[in-house]
Amino acid sequence: MEPWLRRFVMALGITAIVTVVASAAQTGKTEKPNFNLAAAFQLPKLPGLSGQAADWRQWDSFFTFVVKRFGQDVPAAFKDPLGDAFLDSRYELTAAIAPGRGGDPVPELFLNGWKRLSPIMNKALPGLSKQTAGQYANFIGAADKLASFGGAGAQLGLVQLSPDALRATARILEPSGAADPLAFNTNVDAGIRDLLGFGSPLAAPPTKRSRLRDGILMPETRHAFALPPWFISSAMAAELDAKKLNEWVPEGKDLQAYLKEVRGLLESLSDTIAGKAKMNDEHKLLYRQIIFTAAWQESCWRQYIKKGNKVVPLASTTGDLGLMQVNRNTWRGVYDLNALSGDIEYNGNAGGEILLSYLTRHAIRKNEDKQQGGNLARATYSAYNGGPGALGRYRAAKPNPALKKVDEAFWEKFQVVSSGRELDVQRCYQK
Repeated sequence: MEPWLRRFVMALGITAIVTVVASAAQTGKTEKPNFNLAAAFQLPKLPGLSGQAADWRQWDSFFTFVVKRFGQDVPAAFKDPLGDAFLDSRYELTAAIAPGRGGDPVPELFLNGWKRLSPIMNKALPGLSKQTAGQYANFIGAADKLASFGGAGAQLGLVQLSPDALRATARILEPSGAADPLAFNTNVDAGIRDLLGFGSPLAAPPTKRSRLRDGILMPETRHAFALPPWFISSAMAAELDAKKLNEWVPEGKDLQAYLKEVRGLLESLSDTIAGKAKMNDEHKLLYRQIIFTAAWQESCWRQYIKKGNKVVPLASTTGDLGLMQVNRNTWRGVYDLNALSGDIEYNGNAGGEILLSYLTRHAIRKNEDKQQGGNLARATYSAYNGGPGALGRYRAAKPNPALKKVDEAFWEKFQVVSSGRELDVQRCYQK
């Protein structure tokens, strides 16, 4: 087909798609859309797949909106696959926008995200009410066409996958919604946390005044509740220790003291987090060893580093933050980004929560230790590094060389940790 003819045919399809999507968004009808390319001859050109291209934030907001909306209606059996599809797309997004990656990542992100999501939606339809199923069938039809023409066409450089097209498609699910489905924000979202099985949001640390001076430990409050001096001293000491750890960049003679403090923190949070899960003692010990090793692999047990004369939070060029290098884009809406950056305890709890999920809901549940060459610790870290879809990456027959190096580095450290020598993390600091 001649290039000009291909562009013409594509334009006809695009016009029809945008018209149907926009109509569905305006009317809220739940009938499965009927796409008629011939009708494009009579329709005016509407804003949609032409014009400015959607950026990655608008795409991420769209996909998050759809997943969250579907998560509210989906039968329980589909929540885990839905959460996995969401996280795998987030991991892919993080890789796609890394420094040095050129081009527009949105068309491929859209196509891959929809390949993950559409089978789950189609399988779940019979378990929904007739009205709800009809609404999702309408959305699926529009998204299929958007993927066929918009995603593929944008990859070929024929059209732009625009904000208007994404917004109109999202509106099919919520025609009268006041909020913009493409609005990007970093607030912790209880709905996303619930979908991923994480429950209530982690308590963020105080940002300005100390908790010890804002509440029960003010002088007048001490008098009112008659708190004993030993309680006040212990509480103050605990907060001062945490503050010291946050501001502490170990050098020379204080390295051992620093590492012992961090080990105590990791032991405490691993016990607390594991206590919320139904695990036997063997798996609880394994979980603690995974936390020790992941923190070594990710940051050498550091939350802060020195840049010149300044102490600054540890952050990678790709947005990985702090002790556990929790990525700000992958985990947007799941954790408080300021707390991830500024507080070692919050960051450790976030990373520990993620690792627990990958260990219990993925590696153990999917019997990774019973696979040929399988190992629970290695599977947990592969998922932590690459997403749920990377659970068995470490035992792949033909592994990606760069990722194999990452997995092998974790395994080497884990064997040291599991022998009781987690303080060998000090190797990181030897020059």
